[in-house]
Amino acid sequence: MRTDLAAEDGRKPANSWFRWAWTARPAQRPEPLRVYGAAPAGRRPAYLRTLDRLFGARRAGLGEILLSRGPVLFLMIEEAFLSYVVLCLLRAAIGRRTAGLLLRPLPLVASKRWRCRIKRRLLHGLKRLDAVQTLTILPFTVLPAAAFVAKDWIYDIELWDLTDEEREAVDNLRRERQPGDRLVLTSLGRQSARKGFALFSESYGCCAALRDRFRFIACGRVERGLAHCADAFRAAGGVAVDRALTDAELLGAYAASDAVWCLYPPSGDHATGVLGLAAQLGIPVVVREGSLAHRLAVIENIPHVAATAEGVALRLAGPLPPRDALRGRRMAQDFARQSEARLRRAFGLAVKRLPAEV
Repeated sequence: MRTDLAAEDGRKPANSWFRWAWTARPAQRPEPLRVYGAAPAGRRPAYLRTLDRLFGARRAGLGEILLSRGPVLFLMIEEAFLSYVVLCLLRAAIGRRTAGLLLRPLPLVASKRWRCRIKRRLLHGLKRLDAVQTLTILPFTVLPAAAFVAKDWIYDIELWDLTDEEREAVDNLRRERQPGDRLVLTSLGRQSARKGFALFSESYGCCAALRDRFRFIACGRVERGLAHCADAFRAAGGVAVDRALTDAELLGAYAASDAVWCLYPPSGDHATGVLGLAAQLGIPVVVREGSLAHRLAVIENIPHVAATAEGVALRLAGPLPPRDALRGRRMAQDFARQSEARLRRAFGLAVKRLPAEV
């Protein structure tokens, strides 16, 4: 036997083919974040853009989610609750991480219906699994009961997702704006019962003092059952743009606004997207007294006016908080840092270290 084929310690060397296959095998690149969600609508496109920018996320079906070796995220647990629970259990059994966002945590944690009770128990049980990370889009200080079903929280992505280009566009439009003799209060997004469009339109039509001080503008498609409210609103001098807005038009509407309508009834208490964009731009928001939006505004020091449905006209007769774009930018940067760090922990990724002075 040739001595040069024997190992120095006398053991037979490993087969050269297997040794090459092991050493020459390229290191596997980490898989991108897979996101499961329904067709992009509402706030989903904004969420997907931000997740793609931060983590290279891309949409995937349930089959790809199940087989993915990297972390996966359910964009809205409420729309696929059973799938979320099953996928969490299957992936946890093989040591793979699954995260999900609760976009509407209030009905889930507060309702006494038997379906909500079962869902609460299931999510509470999932908290025991290290590989499962359920997150709400509201801080626990705003909704403490959410800690029963979620491990952690982030700020709603629409509280910190504006780019520098979008901010600059709003600032430019704001500088070009020709201020009129009245303030502008804008209702943005789909004009529905959950967004308080009936109260928005009726308040304007019934109160001459409001019409003297404000111009009310509704930008967004009007729900079919509220067409009569839109007609009465226009007759009183309000402006209703009954169609979906482009992103550029939406930014223009924010630039033209002195305040933004977020006084939603309890059925719409989960909606914080319109409020989030206004807060990022430093625009004061009108919220329902005692709502989650009101609590968020108080805790995070967001410029706001809190009113009841009966007292909204009287409350708007007083002074509005000043618009402060610089403050909104700084707040959004802080929210972004905290939320990205929490998402990285949920996905099992290294948390970025910031300089000490930051």
